[in-house]
Amino acid sequence: TVTVMELHRRMGHIAPSAARRLAEHGLVSGLKVDLSSDEPTFCESCVYARATRKPIAKERQGERATEFAGEVHTDLWGPAPVE
Repeated sequence: TVTVMELHRRMGHIAPSAARRLAEHGLVSGLKVDLSSDEPTFCESCVYARATRKPIAKERQGERATEFAGEVHTDLWGPAPVE
């Protein structure tokens, strides 16, 4: 016997509501799904997979270069040793 959330994980993290509907309509074979469980539908893996980061602001801190090589960016230190 598996819970709806275990079915959610086993089926590749489909929506828990979809996993419940599949079980309710008898479309899951080979497993007995416990539909009486009211466990929370929180899945840490799903939250992590949907995480995004905010875009980096495109603000300039100084004037733009007006001619070729008017502004040069270089690394002054590196590469850092790694052990």
